[in-house]
Amino acid sequence: MNAEIIDQDTRGIGVRVNDNNGAEHTVAVGFDGEIQGHSQDDYPDDPVKRTEEEDERVSQARRYARYHVQRETEYDPVPWEEHIPRLEQTRAAIEALSTEAFEEYFGTYFDQLNGHLPTIDHPVEHPPELDDEEFYMYLLDVYLDGDGTIEATSDIHFQYLEGPKNKPTHVWGADPLPDRDPDARLQLMPQYLPSVEVGQAFFAYHLRCQIRDCYLMMGAESPQEYRVLGPGIYEATSRYMTEGRPYEPYHELHADIPGYNLDFDYGLGEQGKQIAQAAGRIRDATDDQ
Repeated sequence: MNAEIIDQDTRGIGVRVNDNNGAEHTVAVGFDGEIQGHSQDDYPDDPVKRTEEEDERVSQARRYARYHVQRETEYDPVPWEEHIPRLEQTRAAIEALSTEAFEEYFGTYFDQLNGHLPTIDHPVEHPPELDDEEFYMYLLDVYLDGDGTIEATSDIHFQYLEGPKNKPTHVWGADPLPDRDPDARLQLMPQYLPSVEVGQAFFAYHLRCQIRDCYLMMGAESPQEYRVLGPGIYEATSRYMTEGRPYEPYHELHADIPGYNLDFDYGLGEQGKQIAQAAGRIRDATDDQ
């Protein structure tokens, strides 16, 4: 992917993007991030007529155009969910917390993730519309103050899939700062985290995976630090799992992708990585039956 700014008016900035197939896109990015126009000659204009790969190339071009404007101008049109500097700040802020402060901000979420274990009760009851036998995730919004330290976290939100098209549906918890966007959102399925210290490290690793996804969804290769395997942004994971999209399964701990590796050991060293990867292979084999 490469891009150049070709125009600017009172509404936004024009960007020419060349995608990974060599197709040229002209994308008009509003100062607020809205895509005001997008033209190209290599793929159908009607999304319904595009292949999965063609549709993804169009999406990547739009994301890359926003990123290029953010990087090259004073404007910041990238949405908070894919805002790499804010994700990096949040990751660093989580890593810097004392154990006591981590438990204050993230202890309930940590227990919720572990709540499927017989010895731990869910601190937040599941909403009645959520089927415990189906796919669901717990979400937690994180807010930073002006110094880049944790200011607040939200109540736990729930995400599940609904209807024949598996539409992501949410039950939202309370928001401590409703007048502003979060700086990051943790998006994790229930799982075993053996200690609070491991949980703190894993939440930071999860944001590292989210940053990886931000690069991949705009068609760019991740910097070396972010070439890791594991759960990141849900939207990215759904794209990795869609047949025909130009991605590998980066969310899978046991994926075999050149240049990418599992860089989290669950506090157990290399054995922890091996156990996590083996569990993933067993789950895949079970799903295929």
